[in-house]
Amino acid sequence: MWLPFPDMAEARGKSGFRGALGHRDFRLLLASLTTSGTGDWFYNVALVVLILDQTDSAAWVAAGTIGRLVPYVVFSTIGGALADRYGRRRVMIAADFLRATLMLLLTVAAILSAPIVIAIVIAFLSTAAGTPFFPAVAATTPSVVDEKSLASANALISTVDSLSIAIGPALGGLILLFGPPEVAFAVNAVTFVASALFLSRLTPPPEAQATEAAEESQTLRGQLVEGMKAMTSSSGVAFLVALLVAATLTYGEETVLYPLVSRDLLSTGSQGVGFIFAAIGVGGVLGASLTPRVADHPRPSIILVAGSIVAAAPLVTLPFVRVPVVAYLLVAVEGAGFIFVDVLGTTLLQRAVPPEITARVFGLLDSVAVAGTVAGALLAPIIITAFGLEAALFVAGGVLVVLTLLSFPKLRELDGAADRRMLELAPRVELLGSLDIFRPLPRQSLEALAASITEQRVASGHVLIKEGAEADDFFVIASGTMEVLSSGEWGGAPAKIRDLKGGDYAGEIGLVERIPRTATVRATSDGLVYRIRGEDFLDTVNQSPALSGPLFAGIAGRMARTHPTHSPAAPPQPPEASL
Repeated sequence: MWLPFPDMAEARGKSGFRGALGHRDFRLLLASLTTSGTGDWFYNVALVVLILDQTDSAAWVAAGTIGRLVPYVVFSTIGGALADRYGRRRVMIAADFLRATLMLLLTVAAILSAPIVIAIVIAFLSTAAGTPFFPAVAATTPSVVDEKSLASANALISTVDSLSIAIGPALGGLILLFGPPEVAFAVNAVTFVASALFLSRLTPPPEAQATEAAEESQTLRGQLVEGMKAMTSSSGVAFLVALLVAATLTYGEETVLYPLVSRDLLSTGSQGVGFIFAAIGVGGVLGASLTPRVADHPRPSIILVAGSIVAAAPLVTLPFVRVPVVAYLLVAVEGAGFIFVDVLGTTLLQRAVPPEITARVFGLLDSVAVAGTVAGALLAPIIITAFGLEAALFVAGGVLVVLTLLSFPKLRELDGAADRRMLELAPRVELLGSLDIFRPLPRQSLEALAASITEQRVASGHVLIKEGAEADDFFVIASGTMEVLSSGEWGGAPAKIRDLKGGDYAGEIGLVERIPRTATVRATSDGLVYRIRGEDFLDTVNQSPALSGPLFAGIAGRMARTHPTHSPAAPPQPPEASL
């Protein structure tokens, strides 16, 4: 996982897992998910053991499970809005430290043999504290990898989740062999602290500073409404969300159906259900390894639909299977299919939703997805009682297949919208990347900056920047010619300083130095200008220290000609970061 990439330009040119891992911030995000995710799964095992040791009651175990699931349904929507409102990195770190504190409280409660209801309440609060985490991760990922690596990054996150499900309970079992449950709770607290330390090294995303100021003035309720509108304003997005929720509904049904399949159809007893779910996990890991390859398909919606149908196939074929090995192979294929749905569905949603509200949209998705899982678990016994196990399997798989086929035309629309957006941004990204001051930027930052551009047509004689005016925006000359005039530091008649042409830029001095404009820029021909808001330009500069060398060198050279006493000394250009 921790691969050295001394040349970031080379990393940006690679695809698949290697391309995603070429981004330092994504490696940190993945490390955070690995540590906290693994710890959370062996904590779940320890919690069940603690409840059983103290109560010897299946009802109390169920109460503990409900206590861990309900917060996702109730609070994930709010958690996503909090992540958008107060900054995603900040919220994730706060969630980790809060969960670490609660795990220490759970450790103390276990040591003191406190009433089991206290442990369940602490588990409820720990889950509630973690509800902003998944939406924040989903919203952060597009800002720490380039567009080409986004699906691979999501696949790696799913791989980590699958491995955590497989490794976490096993580690929990080992810990419980050598110590009581409170040891696992204490170790889980340490994993949350480690996760927070990884996150503290993340570079704040480009939009963080600009977004936080704007979001403070908007009520939390207003943000939630905006997220809901984003999920329903586009029929393509609405169908995508419905498909993802349908997959969780099917998973909820499987938690009830597969133990009965093991006992009644495969004759492997209740113990055999462990092999079924293990097969799903193995299929998920294998599917995640293949996802980056299929994600390069020009129409990811086709792969998403195929994955959904593959995930449903075992449910409609298991009624005819009586050989355990065949059943395990089928559900392994299902696990791979669900990974395709999860990864490509997440990727399409990240591309379709405006970046500034992504976290709250994924918070809403998290709420309805967990609700779908609970609903599936409640629905399955009703269908089994009314129609039998085989019919329940057919219904679970058939509903997913039907909804998938209904969603396909709308998902194709999302593909087309994403393609059009990338084609629209491509010339801007290429021009920005050619500028000396932006050359050190990773691809995802160039894409974010390109998306913020306002195009402005100018006629010959138009004054783009007026000397002495307040600095507001940064300008890139896409086409045409301009002249730079300045009265200089001591006033006098304006004198021509230099000419600008396509590929040049202007306006950075006033923004960086926080002073009035030092020169006038006037068009000498008709042309096209890319206008970037000053806040967006400064946010990009602040989030990438590598820009400081070429930027300040250029400012020093220009100000030396017009305002020599105010000219800053150009700092030495920092060496390339060792990644």
